[in-house]
Amino acid sequence: MAKRIRLCDDALIHELFQEESSDEDDFVENDSDDGEEDIVEEEIHDSDAEEAVQQPDEESLDIDEDDGDDVPLANVYLVRDKDRNVMKWAKSPPLPRNVRTRAENIIVRLPGTKGEAREKFSEIECFNLFMDDKLIRLIVTSTNIYINLIREKFQRDRDARMTDDVEIRAFLGILFISGALGSSRKKTKFIWDNSKGSGVECCYLAMSEKRFHFLMRCLRFDDYRDRQQRREIDRLAPIRELFELIIQNFQTFFTPSEFCTVDEQLIAFRGKCPFRMYMPKKPARYGIKVYALVCAKTMYTVNLEIYAGTQPNGPYKTSNSSEDVTMRMVEPISSTNRNVTIDNWFTSVSLAEKLLKEKKLTVVGTIKSRRVGVPHELRPCRDRQINSSLFAFHKKKTLVSYCPKPNKAVILLSTMHDDDKIDDETGPKQKPEIITFYNKTKIGVDVVDQMCAKYNVARNTRRWPMVIFFDLMNISSINALCVYKFNQRTAKKLSRTEFIQKVAWELIKPQIERRCQIDGLPVQLKKRGKELLGIIPDGPQQRQNNAIGRCHLCPRQKDRKSRKNCDKCALKVCAEHSFTVCRDCF
Repeated sequence: MAKRIRLCDDALIHELFQEESSDEDDFVENDSDDGEEDIVEEEIHDSDAEEAVQQPDEESLDIDEDDGDDVPLANVYLVRDKDRNVMKWAKSPPLPRNVRTRAENIIVRLPGTKGEAREKFSEIECFNLFMDDKLIRLIVTSTNIYINLIREKFQRDRDARMTDDVEIRAFLGILFISGALGSSRKKTKFIWDNSKGSGVECCYLAMSEKRFHFLMRCLRFDDYRDRQQRREIDRLAPIRELFELIIQNFQTFFTPSEFCTVDEQLIAFRGKCPFRMYMPKKPARYGIKVYALVCAKTMYTVNLEIYAGTQPNGPYKTSNSSEDVTMRMVEPISSTNRNVTIDNWFTSVSLAEKLLKEKKLTVVGTIKSRRVGVPHELRPCRDRQINSSLFAFHKKKTLVSYCPKPNKAVILLSTMHDDDKIDDETGPKQKPEIITFYNKTKIGVDVVDQMCAKYNVARNTRRWPMVIFFDLMNISSINALCVYKFNQRTAKKLSRTEFIQKVAWELIKPQIERRCQIDGLPVQLKKRGKELLGIIPDGPQQRQNNAIGRCHLCPRQKDRKSRKNCDKCALKVCAEHSFTVCRDCF
């Protein structure tokens, strides 16, 4: 199966890029993780593809003519590699031209759902593939451990009662419904306000506002008692286990398309964090950097890796070089003949050779002109004609230097292309096909970022593990939607808003059912909850006794008592909210 480009159109991308503003929340957790140091690292690399004219590097040009093995310099570009050996880049494509599709461009695993995911057709079933029972139990166990440690600070036991699977799922559902309605950053009093009809009904039917704040404060993802010991060898100890579980689920149930993107995203965060980054070119500027491998067609996230700075010596200490990061990120699609699109921070000649040889993956990406192995003739030059292209070919690797503006140049490296074709659809700009392909496949991670921001579930917090958890929730909903759409290709199209709302309702529904059975719940909430659940009494309710009770229609402030009961619902009602009719008039 040859690689073919069939990606999102510009209209869809523009729609996904739209963001909605929202007010800030009045509730912020007042406890950060104990013993957390605060370090800010600045991102030093520049991913801008265009490069301007610079002074020539005389050392890189120092190559003897004899190093070319009697090949005329007019037909090749000579440059030294990282081992100081001479590389010969041909100026024209190799002959003879291959008519058949290259072996490197034939994928061996068809994209789509796999395993258990093939049998999931409802919204909540697709979501539960990623937020499964094992992950929920981990959250419940870790949260209850922390609640047990702090419950002595509360005077009443009911204010610090333990949680369970049903309540945690309802908590996640409230976060999802708030994000879908654009209320994740708004004050919670507006979400739980049912007096004027401005609140979100399923939220205050599932739990009280006070309980929601309590769970926000106590939510944990590891055993808090031995965290300090694990932190000595792992900076990501507070969320390591949950992060690995959900990444494993991402890779288990879906196979990405033949075009993938590796890039970095910045999760906005300004609290204390030992690996917080400062990236001035990102909208948030401060936050946690995460590397992501995303399918460029379906926007399905396959792999994630949190940048934790320099890890302590131990099993989690890894290299943060661009080449090593890329090799780890593409591990889930290794030996599948897929293409990976990357920017100039990741791209190098040695990386392209290693991916093709060890991982059987092709690569397309912008590359810096000063990288080892790039001929200096491809660098920006004042004599270059606008919209002109220079090509170089060497052992299944292709370099192209395109001049979009005066004194500017964009250099790309590709192991997927082996020719110097120009895209006719670009008109007078005469862009090479390598550049048009790169522009269509580089958007994977950026689109996922914008989709997460569109219906973001994140609330204000000072704890960085919560920020990562919110991001995992956003990505899980996007991946679940990808699975749902793939399995429901012939069904009616479902918008992402409707999908999230249906998932949220299925998460909240069991909690409402259980809460309606509580005797102390206000009658109005219990009645409305049963109406939403579709619970209809089997027959007419029995008339209550002649005891005195509060009118269920009057506000609690009036505390109006009555002996009368409604003949239909058997609830107490006062004279103001009832009327008497004779049998003939009735």
